[in-house]
Parts: sequence; structure tokens; C-alpha cells
Amino acid sequence: MNHETPPIETPLDQVGLPREYAAAVRGHREALNVLRTSNRLWTYFSPAEDISPGERRSLPDRGCQPVLDADGRSRISAEDAAVALIDETELPHFVQRRFTIGY
Repeated sequence: MNHETPPIETPLDQVGLPREYAAAVRGHREALNVLRTSNRLWTYFSPAEDISPGERRSLPDRGCQPVLDADGRSRISAEDAAVALIDETELPHFVQRRFTIGY
């Protein structure tokens, strides 16, 4: 059985992002791996797939895995993403971990 990681283009295709984003995605993946092996305190924010201007809503769901709505979409408003980052800075819950948010 082959347990190799699929090429980065596969998840980009699945979420409808241009393959030209592959270099940036690889860079972020490598940066996260550097943090994981460092002796620094860190928190890594992976925003929802769809982050766009909107209105503040109730607190979004947070977690270490993608947060999806009932239709399987990963989305968040820029306003709620900003508040989540400030909240994490003021009262950390994801030290030494990656986190994401969404509705």
C-alpha cells in the first residue's frame, strides 16, 4: 500500500485554486514543519479556504482540522478571522499547534 503524500496540486484542484499557488502552499507547509521542530513557542493560523469581507457573526468554530459548514465549505469573514487572531493572542489556546476557524 502506498502512503505517499499526494502532489500539492491535488488538494489545490479539489478546492478550486489555481495550480500557480503550489509554490506558496509548499512554502507554508515547509514553514510549519520548521516551527514544529524548533524550540520556539509558536501558533500557526490556517485560515478557512474562503476568507472574504463580511459581517461579524457569533464566534466561529475553532479547531486543528478544517472547519466545514453543512455544505462542506470552509469559510470565514475577514472580520471574524481578525477577531479570532486577536483572541488567540490575548488568551492562547493553540500554543505549539496549528489552528483554523470557520462557520
